[in-house]
Amino acid sequence: MKLIVIAGVAASALLALAACSTPVSSQTPLPSSGPSSPTSSKLTAPQVPNPLDVSKFEQDPCSVLSQTQASQVANLTTSRKTDGNVAPICVWSDSDQNRVTFGFVPGDGLSSVYKSQDSQSGYFQVAPEVAGYPAVFSGPHDDRNDGRCQIGVGVRDNEVITISATFRNPSPYYADPCSLAVKAAEAAVTTLKGGA
Repeated sequence: MKLIVIAGVAASALLALAACSTPVSSQTPLPSSGPSSPTSSKLTAPQVPNPLDVSKFEQDPCSVLSQTQASQVANLTTSRKTDGNVAPICVWSDSDQNRVTFGFVPGDGLSSVYKSQDSQSGYFQVAPEVAGYPAVFSGPHDDRNDGRCQIGVGVRDNEVITISATFRNPSPYYADPCSLAVKAAEAAVTTLKGGA
């Protein structure tokens, strides 16, 4: 399944998702990912000011959303845990097989994601903070016009939670999967903050 790799290019593997076709309102677009000019400089990943203890969720990523939260996010009804390249991932889906996938990627945190900002085939765009935590829209392939969006949120300096939204036409989220990915990320971080 095509859901694992965000920092995957730079860190080893994340979830396979994508991002929105038009910038989310408060996003700041980055310079084009073409060859760097002598005056351009690479962005560096911000530090995570209030690291979260995510150890109890790493092996059970489905627990970052309750059934109620999953329903509120996008009428998601079922979840299943599968093996990922680095750690387990959780796929929440609805009856039409639209899905939102969650996974934790330990290692270099957002620094690994920032290494992919010059990718020629993928995409990289700094996102607004998610519930106070730094975030990036990023993926190995640019599927943003095809109902897919991936966001990575730095929950510790050495760990990222990735959220991938994949919606099929005619889902109402197909045209703007990034806003849904952000909504799912906010719900997950709320759970992580509560430690429950």
